Parts: sequence; structure tokens; C-alpha cells
Amino acid sequence: MKQGYGQPDQMAADPDLKPLAADTRFAGLVEQAKRNQTPCAYKAEYRQFDFWVGDWNVVTTKDATSAGVSHIERTVGDCVIWENWTSLGTSGYAGKSYNIYNPSLKRWEQFWVDNQGDTIHFAGGLKDGVMDFTTDEIPQPDGTRLKRHLQFFSLDKDTMRQFSQGSTDGGKSWSVEYDLTYHRRA
Repeated sequence: MKQGYGQPDQMAADPDLKPLAADTRFAGLVEQAKRNQTPCAYKAEYRQFDFWVGDWNVVTTKDATSAGVSHIERTVGDCVIWENWTSLGTSGYAGKSYNIYNPSLKRWEQFWVDNQGDTIHFAGGLKDGVMDFTTDEIPQPDGTRLKRHLQFFSLDKDTMRQFSQGSTDGGKSWSVEYDLTYHRRA
């Protein structure tokens, strides 16, 4: 178990191990095998962004205009939070993000990709109950450099807010890119 063995189902089904099943120490080993199989499911850092997991109807925060739908799920052994975004309306815009806690850097990272060929890499973490991300300065087609600040607020178990700002002056001033409110679908 200390070396990472992670097949609890095999342990439970193995006829040679059946005589040990009644021993409380064996139950502890099975539990450790479960933790080895999906380590992210049991570490608090990996669970900080769980408030975003679910199926959502998304509206603009200012006037509640329908903006899109989003399906967010835990995947890859509960280590990755995977976003599937689809805008409503005629734009046909869609994208996905892959979100994971990076234990080496002790931070969350988000990698966004979309159907227009764009990518964005965010890094940050949970601060005062808010998932708070920023980017490096990203060169733009017009020669400016855009830094982004993205925040996720859990308002209650069925409502959250995603707020994005951009800065072209190194973070001295910011302008709102979008402000969205997510309502959990029943």
C-alpha cells in the first residue's frame, strides 16, 4: 500500500484474501487502496473548486440575459475539473477548460481552449472563499499585452458567479470582460 497499490476491487474479490476480510486491518488496507486509486478525491486542495461542478444555465449578471450553458465535471481520477461551455445565440462559440491543483507549485491552474483556436493559461488559488486566477501578459494582434484576472464566487450551493477583467497596462487599471451568474439546473 505504501508503494501506491490501488486495486481495492481486486483485493475484495481475491479468494485467497477472503479469510482476511473480517480483520479490521484488512478493511484499512482496502481503504488505503481506494485512496491510492484516486488520490485527488481525498486531498482537500483538489476539492476546493468542487462548488463549480454541475450543470448550469448561465446569464449575464447585470441584466440576467441568457449567455450559455455549462457542464462541469470531475474526471481523470477526480484530479481534473473539466468545463464544457456553449454560448447561446448565433455565435456558435464553445470552449473547454481543464482545471487542476498543481501540488508542486501549490496553486490551481486552468487551461482554456475554444473553437476559435484560442488558448489561455491561468494560475491562482482559493483566497477568502474565491477561486482567483490571473494570466501572464499575453501578446495581442494589435501589439498590446493583455493580462487577465478571473474569479469564481460561490454564492450558494446552486448559484455562482464568474467575473473576468482585463488590463493592458500591466495591471494598473482593469476593465470588465464579462460577468456571468451560473444557476444550477435541476
